[in-house]
Amino acid sequence: MSDREARKLKMAEDLLPGGRDVPFAEIEVTLARLVRDGDHRKRGPARALTATVIVVGKPERLVAAADALEQLSEAGGVRAILISEGEHTAPVARVTENAIAISGLAPRYLNNAVAALRLSSLPAMVWWRGGSVEALDDLANLADRLVLDIAEPDVVWARADTLFERTALTDLRWTCLTRWRAALAHLFDLSHVRRGAASAHTLTIEARDVFSARLFAGWLKSQLRWTSAVRIEIRPAPGAKGDGPTPLAGVKLAGDGLAISLRVPQGRACLEAAVDEAGGEPTARIVPLGEGTLASLLGEELGVRTRDLAFEQALVTAREIPA
Repeated sequence: MSDREARKLKMAEDLLPGGRDVPFAEIEVTLARLVRDGDHRKRGPARALTATVIVVGKPERLVAAADALEQLSEAGGVRAILISEGEHTAPVARVTENAIAISGLAPRYLNNAVAALRLSSLPAMVWWRGGSVEALDDLANLADRLVLDIAEPDVVWARADTLFERTALTDLRWTCLTRWRAALAHLFDLSHVRRGAASAHTLTIEARDVFSARLFAGWLKSQLRWTSAVRIEIRPAPGAKGDGPTPLAGVKLAGDGLAISLRVPQGRACLEAAVDEAGGEPTARIVPLGEGTLASLLGEELGVRTRDLAFEQALVTAREIPA
């Protein structure tokens, strides 16, 4: 066995330690045999599959994804297809009952592999953790939902208009911002906040992840129809990039006689939303941040079936907001 082949096998083993190596053409037959011959007395009855989740990314990012999908499978069945890109036309395939790992697949064969392995009777979600952007358009045609999850998304964000036409596009950063958006939206239930928001002139965001901050700012700007008169400032939050349970550390929206703030209190897994109005009593609300794990975030995405127009507007606007 060559060193290259040995590395391919090692990557597949890391993704599915309890799996079995098979030729690509024998994947479906092997999956059916594993399900038929599995020891149901030890692991309980087989769960009905509800979706196909295709994960594309570098090997080290696929290991974390495989762990998240294994946690999800305890609550509901999904067929997981994990693919790392490379130069091979006949890569190693490793399978368990409901998971397939393919290491080193040439990008030009990516859509063919997905088309052959996804379950056409179930929704298909592509979880994009990095890879050849050129292969993304064809892959989007096979996805009911495409979830972006990459460190530097500008190149893919620039193609968003094309992707919107092919599938329901989102970004895992958007999911991470769900509670931030909900907390701010609930404040707008207050009449004096709605009135005061019209005078907003400054938005300041302290961010651990600048792209999340741009998405959040894009959401506000598109929903409130701000002009360039509203100044948007994104500052790095204390701590390393990506450190902490949430991509943002604090948000402050200032207007004439009104200030709205969201922040994560030190050492607490919650979000504090507050309104300070000149001459009025301050208002504060505290909401939990949630787990924020890959498994919980992906679980939220699996519950969505349609296009998210608020996200699409936020993303288009976010592209115009400098870091």
